[in-house]
Amino acid sequence: MKSTTISIIGMVIAIITIVSTFIKGNDTGSLFGFEMDIWMYRLVWLALFGVILNGYLKEKKNT
Repeated sequence: MKSTTISIIGMVIAIITIVSTFIKGNDTGSLFGFEMDIWMYRLVWLALFGVILNGYLKEKKNT
């Protein structure tokens, strides 16, 4: 139960981060101190969302 809540929170944070990059209109994003192209930054966050979603769905299927 606790890990499903953490997974949902992680997915919400990832979605908020992706949406906020479209609103702010920056050309670059900073991840762990590394500057990168905004589309690569969005792709990294989208991949993180996908990994968390996959784990959430596997956990939900096992219960």
